[in-house]
Amino acid sequence: MKNGKESYEYMLKQQAARLLPRLDDFRRLGVQSIDRRTLLNESGLNDNELQKLIHDGNMPRHNGKRGGIKTYDVEAALKMLARWCQRYEYVVES
Repeated sequence: MKNGKESYEYMLKQQAARLLPRLDDFRRLGVQSIDRRTLLNESGLNDNELQKLIHDGNMPRHNGKRGGIKTYDVEAALKMLARWCQRYEYVVES
């Protein structure tokens, strides 16, 4: 049985892995940046969990604000989260 911290990390990685296909779709559509609200909606995480995911996944710092909401580079976010989740099929250029 996993302890609380390990199962929390596992849950975060699962949610990040669920977010990867959507980030890949945004990248293929040519979207340059994605805002924090969209990340929250697409991942199903709350704000604190998303912040931990950004921190633990070493996601690059936000690259600006749109309407007062932080935005992140889609390509960089996809690659960093894919590495953190060990889903390397999203890291390799197609």
